[in-house]
Amino acid sequence: MDTHKKGMESVTEEEYVVPKKPIDKHSIGCAWSKQFGPVEDPGVADIRVKKEKSFSGVQQDFAYNRGIALGGTPAVAPVQAEIGLQGGSVEKSKLAGLEIITPVNIGDVPFEPEVPYITEALRLANFKIGDEKSNKAQLNVGVGSVVGNAVATAEVGSQARRGTEGDGLVVAYKLNKIDMDSYKKQDTGSLKLELNKSEEKSGMIIKARYHTIEPGTSKSLPRNLVWACARADAMSRDMVAAWFVELRSTDPKRKSLTIAFPAHPKVDDCSNYSSVIFSKINPVTDKIERQKITVTVIDAEVTDSLKPQIWDARASLVDESFKIKTVKPGDLQ
Repeated sequence: MDTHKKGMESVTEEEYVVPKKPIDKHSIGCAWSKQFGPVEDPGVADIRVKKEKSFSGVQQDFAYNRGIALGGTPAVAPVQAEIGLQGGSVEKSKLAGLEIITPVNIGDVPFEPEVPYITEALRLANFKIGDEKSNKAQLNVGVGSVVGNAVATAEVGSQARRGTEGDGLVVAYKLNKIDMDSYKKQDTGSLKLELNKSEEKSGMIIKARYHTIEPGTSKSLPRNLVWACARADAMSRDMVAAWFVELRSTDPKRKSLTIAFPAHPKVDDCSNYSSVIFSKINPVTDKIERQKITVTVIDAEVTDSLKPQIWDARASLVDESFKIKTVKPGDLQ
């Protein structure tokens, strides 16, 4: 049994990457940098995540010890006996409240070739990082105990953590990247989008049109739009004219999508949109299948009376399929 446990501990350490500093964000879907850790892309849509409790003693033990090493302090301690850092994993797990955070659909992760992405996070929900001047991590479990008067102390060297106080502590990430041996890609090439004319490519019907509302009325543009940039989205209630690129799949199970580019008032640096518009897991091939679109507005102008004057835009669709593989800590050296 001990041999099996040690073997499992080794596997756990080989699967997870430990952050260099305390952090409470799960960062699911972020690219991973060897130097900087999670790298957020503000242009990527939020990824829905799910949280599950871990019942693996080995995994709990691993997460607890990493939490202590990062300077974490259990916020709640529902234990009855005094324990130390060398205590059993079952006792430690009672302190930890370990969550496994993963994406609801791993196909939503914006995988790009050769780039590792965070697809799982181990988070100690009941831990917090205190604002300490010392570079020693001290754990005092007595205050806030739910049951009994447990007292536990542990000291682990760590970097100073001033200004990092907060509940919840991510102690490890699992990384995945595209298995390039399985990667397949089909590109429609550049499609010229003409106003009020439909183009059908790769199972998708694309149509561009101009939409305006009467100035001074209480009406506004439709709400179910995906704006090409965050600034246009923030100004959407004041927008009176926009260029729409409508996407409708020939598959009735897939939802339609309308991408909006501001026409009036005009917004600078809001002429490009690129995103995954569909993704799924194929259970037969174990591959992620997804479709991406890129729309570029080269030139667009309206008259003083808000009539369309110039419209020059291009779109491209890319179909991809691939398997993913785990990136181990040793692969990042």
